[in-house]
Amino acid sequence: MNALRALYVANGREFLRERINWITTILMPLFFAGFFGLIFSGTELPGGPGGTPLRMVDMVFPGMLGLAMLWLGLFGTTMPLVGLREQQVLRRLGVTPLSRLTILAAQVAWRVTVGICQSVLFVAFGRLAFGVQVVGNLGLLAAAVLLGTLVFVTMGYLLAAVSRSQDAATAITQIVNLPMMMLSSSFFSLDAIPSFLKPVVDFIPLTYLADAFRQLMVAYPPLHPLWLDFAALGGWLVVLTGLSLRFFRWE
Repeated sequence: MNALRALYVANGREFLRERINWITTILMPLFFAGFFGLIFSGTELPGGPGGTPLRMVDMVFPGMLGLAMLWLGLFGTTMPLVGLREQQVLRRLGVTPLSRLTILAAQVAWRVTVGICQSVLFVAFGRLAFGVQVVGNLGLLAAAVLLGTLVFVTMGYLLAAVSRSQDAATAITQIVNLPMMMLSSSFFSLDAIPSFLKPVVDFIPLTYLADAFRQLMVAYPPLHPLWLDFAALGGWLVVLTGLSLRFFRWE
């Protein structure tokens, strides 16, 4: 336990030392949420709780929280891990008396902490700046935050495993990032997406996380039953964990 705690603290210091991690996982998602919040602050949508209209900003903020967790996995996990591997840090850690499972657990635990902090900041910022109210079950919302963070952090480990260099990691993360951003309803309703792309939409894990967040935060009309959102995310977590453990490279 002492070793896990020490590694957790060391990972936190390493993560916070790099300004790009602050920008991509905290500041950039909040900036986009604020930007789109200002654009859509006066736009209303039908179909809110009890038949009352919802504001467009109420749809945007939960979607942007899901996007923040995606960026935590892609830019806050993949890129740093590839950098550590290129610097031979992972190789040196892998040959220490510490178990590799303990090393990975500390890294993941720190990123889960970042995901929790992201959610708290988003909820506070949304409420103070735009009056976004959390009307759903806080326990289920916390579970969705935890599950979503684990899914995308694990995805980051898999992408790091298949990236042989920082340049390759940059290209791969962008290839994954763009379709997730555009096809998961993080910015706009899925009604605007052509029907032939709907199977892709249903395959993307961010679709289910954004849908769960909207249901649990603002009672937005669901794309799927909440249990299906959780089940899909759980399935993604199992698959990504297995692939990450199979292909992850220490050097």
